[in-house]
Amino acid sequence: MQRFPLIIKDAQSTDNYVTVKTPYDGAPVAEVEKADGPALELALSNAENVFKSTMRHMPAYQRAEILYKVAALVSDRVEELALTIAREGGKPLKDARVEVLRAVNTIKMSGDEALALNGETLTMDRAAGTDKHLAFTIREPIGPVLAISAFNHPLNLICHQVATAFAAGNTVLVKPASQTPVSCLRLVQLFYEAGLPDGVISVTFCSGGEADTLVRDSRIRFVTFIGGEDVGWQIFKKVSPGVGIALEHGGTGTAIVTENADIERTVPNLARAAFYHAGQVCVSTQIINAHDSVFDQLITELRTVVDLLKTGDPTDEQTDVGPLITQRDVERVDRWNKEALDCGAKLVSGGAPLDNNCYQPTILTDTTPEMNVISKEIFGPVVCVQRYSDLSETIAQMNQSPYSFQSAIYTQDIDQALYAAREVETKAFMINESTAFRVDWMPFGGSKHSGFGTGGTRHSVYDMTEEKLIVMRPAS
Repeated sequence: MQRFPLIIKDAQSTDNYVTVKTPYDGAPVAEVEKADGPALELALSNAENVFKSTMRHMPAYQRAEILYKVAALVSDRVEELALTIAREGGKPLKDARVEVLRAVNTIKMSGDEALALNGETLTMDRAAGTDKHLAFTIREPIGPVLAISAFNHPLNLICHQVATAFAAGNTVLVKPASQTPVSCLRLVQLFYEAGLPDGVISVTFCSGGEADTLVRDSRIRFVTFIGGEDVGWQIFKKVSPGVGIALEHGGTGTAIVTENADIERTVPNLARAAFYHAGQVCVSTQIINAHDSVFDQLITELRTVVDLLKTGDPTDEQTDVGPLITQRDVERVDRWNKEALDCGAKLVSGGAPLDNNCYQPTILTDTTPEMNVISKEIFGPVVCVQRYSDLSETIAQMNQSPYSFQSAIYTQDIDQALYAAREVETKAFMINESTAFRVDWMPFGGSKHSGFGTGGTRHSVYDMTEEKLIVMRPAS
């Protein structure tokens, strides 16, 4: 079994190795060394010192060259990395391959953004007395970045946090999710193989309590967090004054299927959005509001598609839906389903746990806003289909949610689509595309309880730089 020692410059071995196990059957994946207090302090010191000595002065073309080399190295290892993702995170292998290819693109685009970090000139002749002045801005790296990541996309999310931070000219401390550190460690190894100077990126694999010391440390100048809102908003309160922050939480992705939607095209799109990675995606479709006139047809066709999904071993080429990340999550999903059924919801399909942390893809109807399956992010393979008759009333109900991330409408009426796009309170609105749609260069993030700030390669790179104004007065 492969062992991964600390990736912290000059750190002494803690000799404290944790066995990472697959969520499917508990088989060991790798052994990963945990950082202790002295190692974390060294990581912080390295981040500060290497930023001042090296990264502040590294030109954009060198950062881009390293990123392009990393992208090539990842591209050469698609199968190896996809299998790692499937084993440690439970994502079906065919989806894990797509994640690796997306990661290649994310790294490449981060290199592109490093070359495009431009400021702007300001007109100074708007008033007498400054008309001979010259003013312009430049963008400078913000400083050491702390990246705390999630398990559900253990490679590409790390790229969105680490590759963009490096592209901006910063050093990085990255804390991968405790369940899925191996993908992160392999990626950082490839960064160093591509010529990254020693100490630029440290992997701080540690407990949440130990990571708290990193969050509070004033040497950290930006925190990027992907994970649950309960942790994210606590981080928001703990960072030092002046520290930048980006929080990406989750939501209850809601789609509207109107009376004139193309049901045959809509149903496969909805099923994919609801059950991709067993619903463990921050923008999974959790709620479908279907117009009365198409409700029965939608339910019939959705059940047909869902009942054909293969649930099981994520390393099996035929698997569509893998396991949930922990047994505790299986129990929570099952408890929320049963609570909903006890309160009047109806079960259309699924609704029961399976072996090896798997759960049947589930369709519920007759749900109400008070049920956990509607009011909270379920982060599991469950979709709730509700009837509606009045679009404006449905939108008003959607806007009462504390979550706001991505929403969708399926319709062939452009006026209806644009009306909903304007009225639904959401950071992104999809028309005839699912709530789970994402390309890595688009603005991406939540508001309300769903997060703070906006990700995507360009937005993240700019967030992790600071704009400096330079004003010149003529010498004579």
